[in-house]
Amino acid sequence: MRKPIAGLAPLALFLAALLVLSACGSGTKHVEHVEVFIVETLEQNEAGFYEAIGFKKVNAVTTIEEGKNHVKTDTKTIEDYYDTAGRHMKTEIVHSSLHKSHVTLAEDKDHRTATLEEPAAILLPDGESGPFKMNKMTEAEKTKVRAHVQSFIDQL
Repeated sequence: MRKPIAGLAPLALFLAALLVLSACGSGTKHVEHVEVFIVETLEQNEAGFYEAIGFKKVNAVTTIEEGKNHVKTDTKTIEDYYDTAGRHMKTEIVHSSLHKSHVTLAEDKDHRTATLEEPAAILLPDGESGPFKMNKMTEAEKTKVRAHVQSFIDQL
């Protein structure tokens, strides 16, 4: 009769470990922002003032995970840069991530970029120089932007 009870010990240990692990994850918040916008770009002149040098069209996907003991951020963007006359100058693909522990204060960062010669941002009006933000995106539009941005990030 002792063998069946002894056989339950590993199962009980597994269940106890599972409960502890699930308790550690409680209270974790996950937030995702999918954005499509146009913003003016500025540069500091010799006098120290910032002046408009153009604008950029951006597709961005930002995820944030925040728990009691850590925060993780992941930002993926396509940024099409234009001069004040509306001529495309360059496109930057950027992937930045940060994982910070509130316990050990350790930070793990990663930042990768690539430059393209052709515009790549989607769902933005032609001829628009900003400011513009696509509000109330549908789930289909968000899915399209997520997949589009990820396809460029995968090539970094």
